[in-house]
Formats: sequence, structure tokens, C-alpha cells
Amino acid sequence: MTESARLALVIEDDDDIRRLLEVVLSQAGFVVESAATGSAGVAAARESAPDLITLDIGLPDIDGYEVARRLREFYRNHLVMLSARSETYDAALGLEVGADAYLTKPFRPRQLREVLGRILSEAPVD
Repeated sequence: MTESARLALVIEDDDDIRRLLEVVLSQAGFVVESAATGSAGVAAARESAPDLITLDIGLPDIDGYEVARRLREFYRNHLVMLSARSETYDAALGLEVGADAYLTKPFRPRQLREVLGRILSEAPVD
């Protein structure tokens, strides 16, 4: 990995969505790692300190809100939550637990790129 390469971590249990995210993030210039469970995602984030994490809420072991809480104990970079849950409450809770953005599934790759462009131009959270 070059010194200027950015690392993204995709925490998503659905293979098709995970592959789509990997492609979109790779096209955006990221080197991409993936995890299919919340616990594996937290461990991967500790190990690799990614510049960006995309996080599904409906994971098989730990829900994404709890994963976000655990991540925010040590992770200060950008976090984007993705979910089929489209209620206002769900998005508000996602932002409350530390997400920089909340996208509902299905999402368009262009929509994700726009969100990434916006949040990556901002400084990481403190």
C-alpha cells in the first residue's frame, strides 16, 4: 500500500452489498478490507485503523448501533452507517452513536460517492 493510499473497512454481512461497497470504495481510491460480522469488524478496525468504515446495522452477531458504540471508544475517523431501516428514529440513533452519515438501502453508488465526498472533506470527529 502506498503512503497516500486510504484504507476503508466494510462491515457488512450481505455478500452482494459487501462486493458493491468494495467496488465503489476501490473506485474512490481506497484499499478495502471487509468483515462479515460486528465483532470481526471491531477487531479489524483496531488492527488496521482505517480512514473510513461503512457499517451495516443488521449484522448477525451484534447490531450495528452497538458496533458503532464500540468503535467510537477508540476509532476517530469517518463512519457511514447503511441500513434497510428507513425510519427517522433509526437514522437519528445512528448519528447519535457516532455515524457521520446514515444511508438507507437500497442506495445508489452515486449517492454513496456524494456522501463520501462530503464527509471526507470534513475533519475526522474528535
